[in-house]
Amino acid sequence: MTQQEFAAGPDQSIVIYTSDDTGEEIDPAAIFTAIAEDARRQDSLGRRIVSVAAVPVRHSGAMLGRTGSGYETKVSIAVVYAAQRGSA
Repeated sequence: MTQQEFAAGPDQSIVIYTSDDTGEEIDPAAIFTAIAEDARRQDSLGRRIVSVAAVPVRHSGAMLGRTGSGYETKVSIAVVYAAQRGSA
């Protein structure tokens, strides 16, 4: 998982977490475990999550004989962090 952080105005930032593309279906539990670990670090800096959005980045195609349209192999999650009241 990679992450990039961007300043987004006074007392807030946007962090983009992007999963590695292994060609396998994404593991939401692993992704959100990593985000939760970073959220604990952010909390120690006086910041909290105020918004989360997911963006599918890569979608595998359907294989012969498979039903459905395939599965996501890579995803980016955008998390907005803001300073907690009284800590800015």
